[in-house]
Amino acid sequence: MKQTQTNQDGLNVLSLFDGISCAKLALEKSGIKINKYYSSEICPHALAIQDYHYSGDTNFIQLGDVCKIDGIDLRNEIDLVVFGSPCTNLSSINPVDRRGLEGTESRLFYEAKRILRDIYVFAPTNKKLYFLMENVASMTSKDRDIITNELSKIFHDVKLVKINSADIAPANRRRLYWTNIPNVGVPEPKKFNYQDIVVNGYVDKEKANVLLGSNCTLTNGIFRYYKMNIGNLIYKDKKFADQPTEQKLLEYPFILHKSGYIGKSRLGFDEYDFPNGCYRLPSVLESERLMTIPDGYVSNVPNVSKTNKLKSIGLAMTVDVIAHLVTPLKKI
Repeated sequence: MKQTQTNQDGLNVLSLFDGISCAKLALEKSGIKINKYYSSEICPHALAIQDYHYSGDTNFIQLGDVCKIDGIDLRNEIDLVVFGSPCTNLSSINPVDRRGLEGTESRLFYEAKRILRDIYVFAPTNKKLYFLMENVASMTSKDRDIITNELSKIFHDVKLVKINSADIAPANRRRLYWTNIPNVGVPEPKKFNYQDIVVNGYVDKEKANVLLGSNCTLTNGIFRYYKMNIGNLIYKDKKFADQPTEQKLLEYPFILHKSGYIGKSRLGFDEYDFPNGCYRLPSVLESERLMTIPDGYVSNVPNVSKTNKLKSIGLAMTVDVIAHLVTPLKKI
């Protein structure tokens, strides 16, 4: 068998819609050496986080807009392509525009497919190309089947795996993964709960809800949390956290009134304080932990607002799940 860059000097990786480069973190966590890491990202907040960590790394190469990438230019180098094209129009959480792969943002899947196809078709003979794609499990079966069929036009060995990050992480995140990496499967569950990552306070769920780009409010967010199962809360008192939901919702308005908190401004409060007297939202550090991102990777980055840090984390991949899926590449 012809020896390739993969087992000589490490992987040359292309990560599309790279965000804060969780694919890189996952490969490193799995013990896979990276030779060059090509990132495609345009969000300024994600780029600021990337720049903080990798601006001095000549093997970290930012390519910018996915629509402007020519896969043929990368055909001689890339061993692995990782991408999670936008789920905006695919996700069931979007009640406004769920046009699926025809939507303005989710149609960018076809840009990723174009790049992947061109790298594969024009790659040197006998050079193996691997890929890993992630997207929401709540997409319609129609969109799921279209993605599978489109990828199968390029690779004959496409596999589809459904994994909930909660199997090995403290938060729920149900995702579909398409790949041609051999011997992939669902990870063995391990005990790693929401309470385990909390700095102070108490939670009433074993696993956190999926992280989104925004969370509940500190005024009436508790009602959204229970009625819609959206967002994540951390309670000040264990006794309150352990109460039935109905009792919490009954008592909370009185606690809020007593606190004097009227919303919006958190001036004078730390992110680990409980300004409404009852609950707070996960900090940036705790949100990192929910996604198994190393402590401080996002939370310690200067000149990026807390809001934009949380948005960047909410759009990221669960590092430990990606690490699990790419681990078989160590044996290739």
